[in-house]
Order: sequence, then structure tokens, then C-alpha cells
Amino acid sequence: MAPLRLLNMFAVPIPAETGKPVRAALVPTPGRVQRVDLGAEIQGIYCEAGVRSGALFVVAGGTLYSISSSWTATSIGAIGGSGNAVFAGLRDNLYVARADKPWRWNGSALTQVADVDAPNATSLLVLSQRLVASEDGADTFYWSAVLDGTTWEALGFATAEQRPDVIYRMIRLSGQILALGAASIEIIRATTSSTLPFANITGQSIDESDGILSANSYAIRGDKLFLIGGNLSPYIMSGFALNPLPRNGEMEDELLALSAANRALVTCMAYQYGSNEFFKVRLPGSAAFVLNTTTGFWHREQSWEEDIYLPRFHATAYGYDVQVDEGGSVLYTLDNTVFTDAGNTVERIATLRPSFRDDEIIGSLCVDLQAFGRPLSGQGSNPSIMVEISTDGRTIRDDSRSEITLQLGADGRYQKPVLWGLGMVPPGEATNISIRMTDPAGVTIYGAWINEGQRS
Repeated sequence: MAPLRLLNMFAVPIPAETGKPVRAALVPTPGRVQRVDLGAEIQGIYCEAGVRSGALFVVAGGTLYSISSSWTATSIGAIGGSGNAVFAGLRDNLYVARADKPWRWNGSALTQVADVDAPNATSLLVLSQRLVASEDGADTFYWSAVLDGTTWEALGFATAEQRPDVIYRMIRLSGQILALGAASIEIIRATTSSTLPFANITGQSIDESDGILSANSYAIRGDKLFLIGGNLSPYIMSGFALNPLPRNGEMEDELLALSAANRALVTCMAYQYGSNEFFKVRLPGSAAFVLNTTTGFWHREQSWEEDIYLPRFHATAYGYDVQVDEGGSVLYTLDNTVFTDAGNTVERIATLRPSFRDDEIIGSLCVDLQAFGRPLSGQGSNPSIMVEISTDGRTIRDDSRSEITLQLGADGRYQKPVLWGLGMVPPGEATNISIRMTDPAGVTIYGAWINEGQRS
């Protein structure tokens, strides 16, 4: 059955040889492990192969740090400017900016670019061996000398000319520059000219998304760009073809209700976990909306007792997906063998709807599931789930309890627990099953069905 709503759980395909009568199962989202606390608010993280040996860099409290593969933080020096940091690597030099002239770290010295023509960068990228930057609130972009991000030519700038809109962010994708604007997306290519090394591709303005929603409402994974358009819809760009992603009406309603100031705070992440690729949309004051692009199903992720999703920054380093919370000072890594959020509870809910005839008497409900990853002792060593059944939002129960608690038993044990009798559900009323778990253990849900032997 297709899930109605998933919180901190997502759908994955399962092979036919499992013998299950379904082709997808519901599994927990990865937990998190705390790695290092920098003691000050983190303003950006970055890691790119070939830049300073693929090290992880962090700006926290206005200081640039390098983080080793053993999660040891080394202070490099202070970074001036304000706001969040942007990064780029030109050969083996790291450049960092915070709405100010970029700073360069060459492995031995951290210095700010002194050239008066250098921009106050809110975007940084490298193409054709030049550093390229844009400034906040403008439609102009700038470039440095070849192989030298410290030298900027007085006439080394151009505008995104197809549409007269502000550039929210400039990025590199598949060997071209994308100017992500308030009303359009323009493709800018490298040229062979020494005086105009970058130029708009004639007619290559993508308008159907109405640009992007905000400066951070996009995410890059490999040669794919995921974004939320100015029209509030999700898209994917691969090979410079912009295609719509499965829409989520609840997300679009929440985006529509946001003020202009809060829309500017929408941020996105994209990452691969196992065989599943995820596009995550983080709204201020709300749980995140997450699309598993492998299955096309959306789910939501939420931090315990927060009613919001805390992670704000994401990078991939040392084989890990690294996250930082909004306003936080700690680096975390995702781990699918961990079922807590750095020791804190993760509440997981799957809401399903079995099918049945309007006049059918429901005598029992079965849930097919399997527990795994239990701790050897303490909470979660004998995990349980809470099950609630409702019709059109009204809970059905045969006693005073709104939920029934079921023990999952030993690790790896398949179970098909039979729940309490329901009697007849009135015609036309939809029956929902809510399965909730807070124990620090894993559970795979294969399906639910009504009455013995009747699959939904």
C-alpha cells in the first residue's frame, strides 16, 4: 500500500525474491552521531576532492577550521565579513568569503584578497581556471585572473543579460555556470576570449520555474541540480533540461503561507544513502519535506520535541554525510546503524490506509514487520510499537486506550501481530493505521492487511 504520511521513515524498493507480496517496504531514516563541537555557531561547511587533499573545512564564529578524518579541529584563522560562508577551490587553494572580499588559504597562510576590484562575494565557484563570484542583490558577476584568485581585473565583469533579475546564487554544473535568479535561470559558458572569458548562451534562459525561491533553495549532487522554483514547485536539472519532480501539496501550501522573509530562509540538501537519492527541503519553523527520488515518495523529517527539522548545512567528507544544525556548533554524521539523534529520541510514524469494501466487517488487522539493530540492553533491547486505528480522523478502540502497544521481540524476527477486533466500519469512512515507534531500534514495515489472508 502507498503510505499516506511518513515521519522519519521512508519507502525503499524490495526484491521479488523476498517472497513478500509488496514491492516496497518502510524503513527508518538514518540516525546521527556527534563528531566534534567547535564551541561557536557554524556558518558554513565545505569539502571538495582535490582541494587541500579533500579536507573538511568549517567556518564557526568567524574562524576557519580544518577538520581531520579523525574529527580533530584545527583553527586556521579569522574570516572577516558577515553572514554564512561560501567556498571554492582553485587548484590547491581554498577561497572563502562572507559577503566580503574572499580569503585564501594555501596551506600555510590565510590572507584576504587585497585587490580593490575584488567583489564582496556571496557566491564563489571556479571555471576555466578562474574564480567567479557574484554579490548580493545584483545581476552582475565577476572573474579573477587565470589561476590567481587574488587578482581581479577592473573590467572583469558581466551581467546575466537574458532577464533583468537579481542573481540569488551562481553555481557550476556540468562544466557551465548557472545564474540562479529571482525570475530565471541563465546558462553561462566559458569562451576562448581573454577579455570576455564568460558569456551567456544566446536564448538559454530557463523561465518555467520562475527562477529559484531563495539563495539556498537548491542543492547539487554530482551533475544534478535540485531546486524549489519561485513558483514553489520542485525541479531537477540534469544536462540543462529542467524537469518537474513529484509535487507535494502539503509542502506547497506551507511555502505559500510563508512570509517573504521566511521564504528567503528555505534551504535544500541532496545526498545519496545506499541506493536511495534524497532531495530535502527545509522550511523555517517546520519539519523538512524529503523526496526519495528513487521511489518518488515524499516523507517528512523532524527533530524530537522541536516540531521542526534542525539540520541546516550539509557536506560529504571522508565517506560520511556531515550535518550542522541551525545556529549549532556541532558536526554530526548520518549513520543507518544508529536509531537516535546523537543520543536523543527519534519518533517514527507511518500512517497507512488498507483497502476494504464499504460493507465489510473488519474482524482483525495484521501488520507485517521485522525488528533489527536492537541494543543488547536498556531501552530498545525489547522494542515496541504503538498502533492506532482511526476512521476519518476518529480513533476506533474497544477499550479506553487510543493506542495499542506491541512488543517486537528478537532481532531479525518477522512478526505479523493481530490487533484488536474493530466491528463494522460505517460505509464511506476511510480507515487509517498509524504505527509509531520511539525506541532506539530499527523496524522494517512490509505491509498491513485486514482480516486473515486479505492483503491490502
